[in-house]
Amino acid sequence: MLPFLPQNRPIWTGVLTVCTVVGALVITLAVSLALIPLVVGVGALLVWLALALILGWAGIELLAALERWFENDPRFQQ
Repeated sequence: MLPFLPQNRPIWTGVLTVCTVVGALVITLAVSLALIPLVVGVGALLVWLALALILGWAGIELLAALERWFENDPRFQQ
């Protein structure tokens, strides 16, 4: 071993490994919790967009049906 590097004793290596694993778990949990609102927000935005498109399509169909009714109903014939 190189003389200028300190030698790691097994107990310190174990403690360092445990601390590294705990730190990785904490960071992973924090990133996961930070991403949850983003994923939910994007999902809600997609749902609102789909609902707006469906509502727009339904409105156009309603106006077309109303136009057909106006054209075919004898009460509106002059």
